[in-house]
Amino acid sequence: MNKSIKVRANLKLILVFSFFSVFLFGLLSFHMFNRFIEESKIKFDIPIFLFFCLFIVLLVTTTLFTLHFFSNIEVNQKEIIIKKLFSKKAILIENIKNIILSEINDSYEILVDSTRIQLKNDEIINLYSFKYQDFFKLKIVLNFIDESIKSESTKIIKLNLDSILPQKKVFKINSDNKTKTFNFSHILSVTGIIFYGLVIIILYPFFPIETLNIYTTLQTIVLITFLILLLSNDMNYFIISDNYLIVKNSIRFWEKKYFDLNEIESINIHRHFKQSGKTVVIKTKLFENRTYSSDNLLNKHWEGFKIELKKNNVAVFDDSDRISKRVIY
Repeated sequence: MNKSIKVRANLKLILVFSFFSVFLFGLLSFHMFNRFIEESKIKFDIPIFLFFCLFIVLLVTTTLFTLHFFSNIEVNQKEIIIKKLFSKKAILIENIKNIILSEINDSYEILVDSTRIQLKNDEIINLYSFKYQDFFKLKIVLNFIDESIKSESTKIIKLNLDSILPQKKVFKINSDNKTKTFNFSHILSVTGIIFYGLVIIILYPFFPIETLNIYTTLQTIVLITFLILLLSNDMNYFIISDNYLIVKNSIRFWEKKYFDLNEIESINIHRHFKQSGKTVVIKTKLFENRTYSSDNLLNKHWEGFKIELKKNNVAVFDDSDRISKRVIY
């Protein structure tokens, strides 16, 4: 029997920010420090010293900003505990007055999905889904709590986490299942041309192979890894079987995400500013919101994708004929 559930910090988000804070600004700080020491032997170089100070400030501020995302949430029978790196907040379930599971907030021109918990003392607690892994699990529990609060006959909220949370499913496609793939080519897409062009530019100076050493090899690996993290998110494509919608990635080929067609609430297709492809937001009946961008598909593939979804009774909303703001879930 589950006595509690845990929703952990978004590790991918932390790794991305860590790359910029620790690796990028840390490396630049180290480089400028060495330059400053060398130049100091001759004279005090003010511009180099100022650049060194700038990168140190950026290193410290981005590191502190990254630490802000180390936050876990635990829900047990009596309370919701929000654990941050340097603080901890416990919310008694009996003190909750109202819950808004999902609302879009416009903060500094960035749209983010948040969950708002209002306590009986009118304190407001906002939780942002993009900061956590599997945040939908918390939404399922909060939805149960909210429905219990609204029920006049319920005075004591009893959480049975085993019955509230869905059981983990094993997704399997049989060989006799029909599948349709919606994909053109990631290589011939705008994103793919930029990606492979930059890879060639990065690799070109390191040939012939005899000139390679450990430093240049590591540098090449880090740069290509950075390109994969930066551009591969726009290289997704879609497969529809008899029962599932499957999302795969042309570069991160080992990744595969399954969605039961019967559990999909809706699919929204958007086009954002300066985006060559489109963005698909998959919303499930279990409060799961997943965002996938794709530059792989041509217009005819997008149309076929929508038609096939509608055949499977999936609600599709497409506003990609105009530019819309990106919502971070």
